[in-house]
Amino acid sequence: MIGVRIFGRVRLACATYALMLPLVTPIVAAAEPEVGTAVLVRNKVTGKTGADERELKTGFRVHRNELLQTGPGAQAELKLDDNTKLALGPDAELRLDEYAVEASHDTKTIAMKLLKGTLRFLTGKNASEAYKIETPSATIGVRGTVLDVYIAPDGDTLVLLHQGELEVCSRKRTCRPHRDTGRIVRATVPGVVSQPIKWTKGLVPGVRVAQAFPFVGRRLAIDPVRRLTHGTISEGVKVFEQGGKTIEKTFKKLSPF
Repeated sequence: MIGVRIFGRVRLACATYALMLPLVTPIVAAAEPEVGTAVLVRNKVTGKTGADERELKTGFRVHRNELLQTGPGAQAELKLDDNTKLALGPDAELRLDEYAVEASHDTKTIAMKLLKGTLRFLTGKNASEAYKIETPSATIGVRGTVLDVYIAPDGDTLVLLHQGELEVCSRKRTCRPHRDTGRIVRATVPGVVSQPIKWTKGLVPGVRVAQAFPFVGRRLAIDPVRRLTHGTISEGVKVFEQGGKTIEKTFKKLSPF
């Protein structure tokens, strides 16, 4: 009889522990301050805080220092508490690195690291110098701006400006202001920062303009304005929609000579 009682207590303890596990993970994740909300999550998106990992869903809060990862065909749109808005494309990684708040409850600094993939970024209500985006090859100083950032497979950073202005600096501190809407500035891993350019075939070998900048011409939950088109940001590439897919065809300009 005693053995039966002990066995029953063990089973009860195990069951209680199992029921408590779902409650433990959110508490651990919440150790970092909450900084925003997932406005839209499509397909598999995960958030990692320290050793804890969770699957992100629409309406979930996100935390400082949380590493957000989108899977193939996935998308995540976030609204931070200062009204900064972000969208992550497929196969992307972003860490909400720094989100410092002053005693007045105004956000002092917002810094994030885009490690791979594509990001749409819209500044919030803070002073322009508060925003900074770091990538493997560049630091982007944002000045009241709407922009897309793409990390190429070789680690180069391509920055497409939609509105406002920004500054792109390489890891060697070579910096260039960017004010040309619809143009791309590229910062390479060796430290070169290009003039504003259009997308051309072969700019990123094996990558199409629609893969690099999937949010161009689309309405988003965080940004319901159709901004630019893949055709207007490209040169020597004819871009059109067919069956819901973006199709590219290269062409050569005819010379009179």
